[in-house]
Amino acid sequence: MNLFFKVDKPLEIVFDYLTNMQKFVEVHPVIRKIDHLEGNKYLVYETLKFGFIPFSFKYPVSVEKEVTNQTVIMRAVVMKLTKVEMSFTLTAENNMTVVNEALSFNSILPIKTMMQKVFREQHTLLFENIGAL
Repeated sequence: MNLFFKVDKPLEIVFDYLTNMQKFVEVHPVIRKIDHLEGNKYLVYETLKFGFIPFSFKYPVSVEKEVTNQTVIMRAVVMKLTKVEMSFTLTAENNMTVVNEALSFNSILPIKTMMQKVFREQHTLLFENIGAL
């Protein structure tokens, strides 16, 4: 799945919010805490709401950044059942940033359609929050 966002912030700011996990947690709509484990590995605490019922869980994530081509790759294994890879490629456009996000899901569960909907909603809010800073 590919998503595209236009953020009303310079590329350097958007890149910083995607690679600095303490800043990332400030703007992400459902991540409530991130602990640094070692190197580029983190433990993410997330709470989703299904209707009025909150569902909290945690999962490991690795974050790789490529400064020369302005790419950030996040890999996570959620509940030991679903592998998620998010690749963000940033391009400067005037004083704005265009984000091309490639998402892939690998799970033994039939949740791809639901995951696509959740990520589309969450990441729309994520980039709106960065743009509103």
